[in-house]
Amino acid sequence: MTMSQTSRFRHLKLGQSLPIWLCGLALFGAASHSAATELQDHQQLRDLAEAKALELSRDQAPNGASVSVRTSSIDPRLRLAACAVEPEAFSPQNIRPGGTLSIGVRCPTSPSWSLYVPVQVEVAAEVLVLATGRARGEALSANDLRLERQDLSRLNGGYMTDIEDAQDMVLRRAVRPGTVLTSSMIERPRLIQRGQRVRLIAGAGSLTVSGEAEALGDAAEGDRVRVRSLASRRIVEGVVDAQGHVRADG
Repeated sequence: MTMSQTSRFRHLKLGQSLPIWLCGLALFGAASHSAATELQDHQQLRDLAEAKALELSRDQAPNGASVSVRTSSIDPRLRLAACAVEPEAFSPQNIRPGGTLSIGVRCPTSPSWSLYVPVQVEVAAEVLVLATGRARGEALSANDLRLERQDLSRLNGGYMTDIEDAQDMVLRRAVRPGTVLTSSMIERPRLIQRGQRVRLIAGAGSLTVSGEAEALGDAAEGDRVRVRSLASRRIVEGVVDAQGHVRADG
C-alpha cells in the first residue's frame, strides 16, 4: 500500500466506508498471507502416518519379514490450520500385518483437528508351502514342505512360518502343491480311535495298576479321552501318552 493511499484513508470521514474493490484487495492479501504461513504441511502429515504404520507393522510382522509403507497424496483442497506443536499419530484397533491401514493424525492443541491417512503396507515374509500334493490323513515330512516368500496381506486365511510346526502332522483334507499351509489344515496324528482297545494306567510313580479298556473316542497324544474299563465296565477319563496309553486322572 502506497503512502498516498494511506493518507487518503486517514482523511476519510467517520462512517465513510472503503471502496468495495479495495476491501476485496485487502482481504485477498490477508488470506494469501495466511495460506502461505499458517496452513499445516501435508507432507509432514504423510511422514507421521507412514512412521506410525511402519512401527505398528514391524511389531506385528514375523521375524525376518520386510516391511514397506506408502501413502497417497492428501487432497490439496484440505486446508488445516498449522498446529502449534508437532502433530501426533495414533493407530486404529486390531490391526494385522499388511494391507491398508487408516492412521490417525491429530493436533493436540489449538487449533484442534484430526484426520485419517490411508497407508498401504506390504509385509513380505517366508511362509510354509506344501511342496507336493498330499491326500487327507497323510502325515507330512520335511520333504513335503518348503518356505516361500509372500505378501502377508494376501493371506487372509492365515499362514505358518516354521517347518517343524507342520512336520509329522496329518492333513485334515487333500491339499494341492503350492498351497500355503495354515494350522486349520493339519492336526496331530491320532494314536487312538473309537472302539480300539487301549492300555489304561492308573496311579503314579511305582504305585500303578493297568488294564485293558475300550476307547470311546478318537485322540492324539496329549488329548483327553474317555474309556470304558473292560474289567469293571466303569467309564473313566484320562490323557493319551506318547505310547498310546491312557493315563487316568487321580
